[in-house]
Amino acid sequence: MEIAPLITANQQTYREAYGEWALVTGAAEGIGAEFATQLAAQGLNIILADVQLEKAQQHALDLAQQYGVKTVAVECDLSQPSFIDQLLKQTADLAIGFLICCAGIGATGAFSDTPLEAMHKAIQVNCMATVTLCHHFSPAMLERHRGAIIIVASNSAYAGAPYIANYAATKAYDLSLAEALWYEFKPLGIDVLGFSPQGTNTPGMRRGMPSLSEGEAPEGIMLADEAVRFALGQLGKIASIRPDLPEEYSLARQEVTSTAGDFTRTLAVHKG
Repeated sequence: MEIAPLITANQQTYREAYGEWALVTGAAEGIGAEFATQLAAQGLNIILADVQLEKAQQHALDLAQQYGVKTVAVECDLSQPSFIDQLLKQTADLAIGFLICCAGIGATGAFSDTPLEAMHKAIQVNCMATVTLCHHFSPAMLERHRGAIIIVASNSAYAGAPYIANYAATKAYDLSLAEALWYEFKPLGIDVLGFSPQGTNTPGMRRGMPSLSEGEAPEGIMLADEAVRFALGQLGKIASIRPDLPEEYSLARQEVTSTAGDFTRTLAVHKG
């Protein structure tokens, strides 16, 4: 798979295009940690938000030492509706121009056997926290006329997925939100991408697949660095992307979003 270089569509560096600070949720390990690494490598300062504070702190220290950037590790439990208050206490003075909503949880099993509490928690982490973060940080980006948002969805977002029904539904929400924000924000200088990685070799996947070793990429599975580099290469070029599908599929979804946006924008204008 061809991986695009880490520059924007108009050949700017990420720091030039989006600003000095990036916020990554789920940054302690896996895809979130890799997003933090690759953005730090491009000279962005990184806020690493994760419920696993010690891991986030260690990764923050490593990035600061390796790339000479500023880093802040924040203990952030997205399953708590008040998470944004704690996050803002440590980031209020930072101009965040790049938001990556990567944290996500879900349960596997028959729908009727899955505790309702677990499904509500997944909705809070995957949906409510994502919309809260986007709603809080996007106004300042819009005011500056620059910024970027990546919402990590899932292949399961594209159709109902038995035995992960609630998780798939939350990721469908994430994908739809990202595509809609792409339409609304693009004319105002903000790049938005809904990214649906295929199976990715992360600590989380390895916990569920003990036979999978770190660094292995059997057919149908990507490595985290490959997945993140692919996503960053698509930012600013398309509304959403899924690496294992032809680009024509994503372009068709984008056309549907644009058509819907042209209609609903008219309704919004008339309402206003």
